[in-house]
Amino acid sequence: MKTKLILRTIGSLFFIISLFLFSSCSESTNKDLTNENIKIQENQETTLIDENDFTESDDDLASVDYKEFYDQLSPHGEWLQVSTEEIGMNLTTSLSVNPENNLSLSGIMQIKEVSAASAVNEKLIYVWKPSADLGISLKTGDTPEFIPYSNGQWVNTDAGWYFKAPTPAEEIVSHYGRWVNSPTAGWMWVPGRLWAPAWVDWKESNEYVSWAPLPPSVYLVDNVMSVPVINDQNYMIVDKKYFLEPSVYKYNTLYIKSGAEILAKDMKTTDGITIVNNAITNQGPELKVIQNIYGKEIKKIKIKHAGSFKEVSYTGDEFNVFFPGFKRFKVKDKTDFIVKEPKTYKRYKDWVLKKSDGSRNEIKKENDDDDNDNDKIKKSDNDDKIKKSDDDDRNKNNGNDDKVKKNNKDDGGNNNNNDDGNKKKNSGNDNKKNDDNGKNKNDDGNKGKGKK
Repeated sequence: MKTKLILRTIGSLFFIISLFLFSSCSESTNKDLTNENIKIQENQETTLIDENDFTESDDDLASVDYKEFYDQLSPHGEWLQVSTEEIGMNLTTSLSVNPENNLSLSGIMQIKEVSAASAVNEKLIYVWKPSADLGISLKTGDTPEFIPYSNGQWVNTDAGWYFKAPTPAEEIVSHYGRWVNSPTAGWMWVPGRLWAPAWVDWKESNEYVSWAPLPPSVYLVDNVMSVPVINDQNYMIVDKKYFLEPSVYKYNTLYIKSGAEILAKDMKTTDGITIVNNAITNQGPELKVIQNIYGKEIKKIKIKHAGSFKEVSYTGDEFNVFFPGFKRFKVKDKTDFIVKEPKTYKRYKDWVLKKSDGSRNEIKKENDDDDNDNDKIKKSDNDDKIKKSDDDDRNKNNGNDDKVKKNNKDDGGNNNNNDDGNKKKNSGNDNKKNDDNGKNKNDDGNKGKGKK
């Protein structure tokens, strides 16, 4: 009994000591992490970026505060933390390759606020996936999908061809950042800090005009935009006589002419984004050509910058466009760095996996529906066969009933004849019987009279 009590006491003491040590370690760790985080916060500073600084680069994905975009776009899509390799980007930023700017954060990975900093080392960035509600269908029956620079209208402005989108969210992504078209996830927007009337590449022929979203890592260098080869599938192509129409995507077709498909690669390149009078301008198709096709002068809209979303407005003479000031984070000794991130986001791999599971479930449901339809058809066929069999049996039975009826009729006639014959025969027998009875009666009478 005493031995059990001693063992229980020792066990209790061991548990209490373990709990104390664990609590102390956790408190110490949290304290160290908090102190480290404060140290990093104190080690960094922010500076307002000059709006005339056109030296945009991949470094901006790690050093610019895009909180305004995160907040404004979150209700209209999803932010994804994605590896640059996963979406076909090949970033080589000074932050990730320069030893002096090493963003190592070993030992403090548990802090959510600094987890994004390590993500830069792993070439992880935040991209925006538009909601399906913003999608359009290029052909009748197609599933709606979001396509940049499609659902809107080209407008002539003092900054060149401006793409006017139908919603505030689409307005943001039409004038900032770049686009990547992933085979798995479709179009995704990569943030950028420079404003432009539209970040597109232009091509045209005598009859057609085409444009495509510029991909990531394409920037102005010495006031010239260098554009890589873009997949022809990413270009919108419309007849120039429809260039100014609202919802311009409705005029994009397969463009088969004289049996040959019209491709953007067969068109000539037209000047696009350039710097004019120390401002970004979007050249595109020549204004005089479009005016001649439409047979009228095309009004020029004045562009003004609005620092707040509340000041954004669009009238027939003037566009007050969203033009927030951006801040760049810097570190004093170039050792540690914190990257701002969206309040809510999903990891790209998890998002794709969930999407794939959803697609499989949809396919399974469709197959189940098809099977149910086949079962209904099969059941219906069986019902028809049973009904036909029943009808055949009825017809057979009706035939047999007729035969039976006929036989009964024939048998009834014969039975009647037999009955008449029997009646006749019985009648004769009855008469004979009566005669015999009469005869016997007289004999009895005679017999009696003779005795007397």
